[in-house]
Amino acid sequence: MEDLNQSISQPTFWQNSVIYYQTLQEIEFLNAKKKQYQRSHFILEDIKAALELLELSADEELLQEAQTNLTQLQQELEIVEIQQLLSSPCDQKGAFLAITAEVGGIDSQDWGGMLLRLYHRWAVNHNHKVYLVQESEGD
Repeated sequence: MEDLNQSISQPTFWQNSVIYYQTLQEIEFLNAKKKQYQRSHFILEDIKAALELLELSADEELLQEAQTNLTQLQQELEIVEIQQLLSSPCDQKGAFLAITAEVGGIDSQDWGGMLLRLYHRWAVNHNHKVYLVQESEGD
């Protein structure tokens, strides 16, 4: 991260738009990873503290809090696992998705619309940019 900050401070850095765009994207990516790690670390520390207290005395509320934190940590780790699976350079590129309602009339058109909304919501919820390139309404 320090190397990136040193690169930015060079006067020639801002002259090459491709390099500074890639560098700023890398900094943004690393900052997001750092925040994700810190969030998981704090949740884990809360779980450890709750377990230590539970060893001393049984407290239903504290047990519930530890279970909630454990579930949250599991969700965080699942997100990290998916991100790791999608970490090759090609995975950072865009994609086209075509949804076609060929046969089936209104039902297939409705189904295509539902799929479009489903994929759109998923992409937005996972911080992807979505552009609708073309849409053709049926009869």
